[in-house]
Amino acid sequence: MSHHASSASQASSASTLLPSAEVVSPLTAKQTHATRRTTFTKANVRKMCCPPGLAEKLFWDAGCRGLGIRALSSKRRSWVFQYRDEHGRTRRIALGDVSVVGLDEAREEARHKAASITRGANPSVERKAKRNAGTVLDLIEAYLSQAKTRLRPRSFTETERNLRRHAACLHHDRVEAVRRRDISEVLERISKKSGPIAANHVRAALSALWSWGLRTGRVDGDANPVTFTIQNPKRTRDRALNEAEIRAIWSTTSAGDDYGRIVRLCLLTGCRREEIAGLRWSEVLTDTLVIGADRMKGKLAHEIPLVTMIAGILPPRPENATGCVFGKRGTGFSGFSQGKKKLDASLSNSNLNMPPWVLHDLRRTFSTWLHDAGIDPIVIEALLAHKQQGVAAVYNRASFREAKRTALQRWHEIVAGILQPPIE
Repeated sequence: MSHHASSASQASSASTLLPSAEVVSPLTAKQTHATRRTTFTKANVRKMCCPPGLAEKLFWDAGCRGLGIRALSSKRRSWVFQYRDEHGRTRRIALGDVSVVGLDEAREEARHKAASITRGANPSVERKAKRNAGTVLDLIEAYLSQAKTRLRPRSFTETERNLRRHAACLHHDRVEAVRRRDISEVLERISKKSGPIAANHVRAALSALWSWGLRTGRVDGDANPVTFTIQNPKRTRDRALNEAEIRAIWSTTSAGDDYGRIVRLCLLTGCRREEIAGLRWSEVLTDTLVIGADRMKGKLAHEIPLVTMIAGILPPRPENATGCVFGKRGTGFSGFSQGKKKLDASLSNSNLNMPPWVLHDLRRTFSTWLHDAGIDPIVIEALLAHKQQGVAAVYNRASFREAKRTALQRWHEIVAGILQPPIE
């Protein structure tokens, strides 16, 4: 290498950090005076203050290139680190207040910054990016705006509640600053307060949030902080109601209120509670209930034969019927918590001593009793609106209509027999 090339290389390397003994910045005479260096000691650092009549003064350390003290007329003093970026622009970042950060710590941090710059880093730009980085709440808002278009209404409501309410303590944190420990602490608090299943739901919502942020580039890096956090064991549900329990529930839902009708229809149809609670008059046809694809978990319209027992539970059809059958005309029924509480209170007054149960047990009861009655499993799956696999997935749904009607009539005969008063 020529002497000229070697000198140019040294000059280029030296220009990375400022100020330098070998390379003096093309500054004004006044500024050049400010870049003269002194070896910092704990004793002389205490004397470095802004002279009267000046707004600020910079002092530079001869023992650590790029490290300086910025002294203001307000008597505030802070450590600074100055360097040139890849475009030759002078950059300066603060390293902390002199009264808080010691000389040795400042030098160590300056050397760390210098090493990162040689590897292509730009601390000033990175700090600015962090200051401008979005918060967790910003990410939640963006995620929910698109999730609303693809999630079912109930799923969206639950996701929104989990992210807005249960994850509220994370809202003001920067997305990139959230660590696995932060997520774990949130989940632990929820598990203690609302139960392990609620914690699992929040965990799933947060994981989906971060995955979406990573895929869309709204979150830098490739790590999801929810990964490897503890997921609580799920409770296995295998409860199917017996004859006495079916009779008790039927007898305590005889008042004809919306909740009672919904409970009975869940038992008679095997539908999910939201599918019945959100039933629209436009879905009640002459001989069939047709629940729209937009309200079904599998995103396929679900046909249920409108046999006599089901028709008898539906409320009278009003003239020019529009909107929902139950609850508010526009949004359907929503009083599940209060309805279940009243129903359980009525059941507790009986001599049955019925164990805890949930509405989904009615759907499991429907399936269990039909299997025991010898109904073809593929017909039961069709009645439950489960997605079919293989050939059944493309089978002509119309061919199931009579089979489904026959199966429902058989189930209703079983229910009617259960409801008959026992012979003394």
